[in-house]
Amino acid sequence: MTVDMDPKYKQMLDDVFDAFTMLSGGNIANVMHVQGDTTRWSPSAVELFGLSGEYIRNGSMDWNDYVHPEDRKRYMDVMTPLVTGERQTYDLNYRVRTKEGTYVNFRVMGAVLRDAEGSPSLIGGVMINQGLTENTDPVTVLRNKNGYYEDLTELMKADKKTVTLLVGISKLSEINQVYGYTYGNRVLQEIAWLLQETVKERGTVYRMDGATFAILTDKVSREEVAAIYDTVRIKLQRGIRVDGVRNILVANGGLISTQDAGADAATIHSCLNYAYRESKQRKHGELVDFNGSINYEDQGTLEVLSTIRDSILDDCRGFLLEYQPIVSAHRERLLGVEACVKWQDERYGNIGAPAFIPVLERDFVFEELGDWILHQALTDGVKFVEKDTQFVLAVNISPVQMEDDYFVDSVLQALHETGFPARNLCLKLTKDCRLLDVERSSMVIGQLHSHQIRVIIDDFGSGVDSIGFLKKMSADVICFDSELVEGIEHNEQDRELLEYLARMVKARGTHVNIKGVNTEELSKVLRQLSISSMQGDYYAGPISFEQMMEKYFS
Repeated sequence: MTVDMDPKYKQMLDDVFDAFTMLSGGNIANVMHVQGDTTRWSPSAVELFGLSGEYIRNGSMDWNDYVHPEDRKRYMDVMTPLVTGERQTYDLNYRVRTKEGTYVNFRVMGAVLRDAEGSPSLIGGVMINQGLTENTDPVTVLRNKNGYYEDLTELMKADKKTVTLLVGISKLSEINQVYGYTYGNRVLQEIAWLLQETVKERGTVYRMDGATFAILTDKVSREEVAAIYDTVRIKLQRGIRVDGVRNILVANGGLISTQDAGADAATIHSCLNYAYRESKQRKHGELVDFNGSINYEDQGTLEVLSTIRDSILDDCRGFLLEYQPIVSAHRERLLGVEACVKWQDERYGNIGAPAFIPVLERDFVFEELGDWILHQALTDGVKFVEKDTQFVLAVNISPVQMEDDYFVDSVLQALHETGFPARNLCLKLTKDCRLLDVERSSMVIGQLHSHQIRVIIDDFGSGVDSIGFLKKMSADVICFDSELVEGIEHNEQDRELLEYLARMVKARGTHVNIKGVNTEELSKVLRQLSISSMQGDYYAGPISFEQMMEKYFS
């Protein structure tokens, strides 16, 4: 179909349309000539949407009718400023009705071309059918986690400096419970729109897992992305209105920047998740910058973590266990050991667990490392128990392992395969395990106890701990946080507080363990209190299996 149009305008429209078609990569192109009052569409759009032809008078068709009702306001909020000249470019996700009456997700990108006076002359764009890919979130019409990995990988291949912000929204589960999931999805759509409008052309917004979103950019600095987070966080705290209801939301955020880091996208995302968890669990929503955190300032850290991650996937190559002795507090007799994992590499040397466990424990690869640690510790532990039938082997357990529905079964399987006696095993729940659902944790501990496996709660006395928590968890041993012990040699009040807590724990039939006993003076003070066991450099740091056998069992 042709339209009656000024030849000068038509030639300009066709030339620009041809250019957008070449750039579209096979996607739909469309160009509107403002003065010429005509829009030209790709033939594929005519077929898909049932348009009257390739050339359509702007006033003869309302494109807004093709846009999904829930997306129309967003669409108009972006497109109207383009026509008036208040906006130069656009990058928008919305749903469009096909001639069959179904809606398809599209990502629409384009720009305004201005005339000599600076007024909008042509508005050209490309429509990418997201319904044809596996990279689109159906609720928000944003690119999803797969799309994020794909885009990040491409930017890294191009040696681009990238910044990623991960934003998670608290309270959404409560909204779902009160108003239902349909309403909750509309809240998610409003959040997505807020993020897109705040970011604009500076980056791409993605819907990740649940109520988390990512912003990826190679156009602005870490500082500018941090400012974006502050803006979004304030707007969420003020509330998002849906159907007249003001929904006050709490944001948590992690940030990471990369350039020539020698890491893959999966490792970068693990580091980003670590920063996000720090924001959510310990910083009350304050933005945490992975690159600026105390232990991860060097860009080389990403390369090390990526290499460690690859080593886990390569049958835990380079990993080894050392064992720190645990002694009785009063007789200083060897009671058992705590297994400590580290990683060795010719290039990077020895890397201790604190450098990689907090980052990788939420990565899917950690399941393999956790299994390797448990099996190796039990295999070595068999030799220890042969020398001392009362010997206790303590193995650290992460929250990821505790959350696994088959965790107890996997422990029992490892005991069966290695022949290590269950009564000699003591599983040590790290600090972050206490952030899990208490009822579930209590159930898991009960299952372990039913098989004679003991449990230690590590670093008690920090964060969320309470007497009620102790009652529900029913641990066999409590390991006090180092802050409770620091300086007690010279402070009588601190000693009295520690003794009070120790007696209270002991009254429940639970033993008290103290880590970090590094001096003779501290050892003497602790031996006068209601402490059951101690460990630290004063007795021995982590040593190899061979050194352990030679020093204590030769």
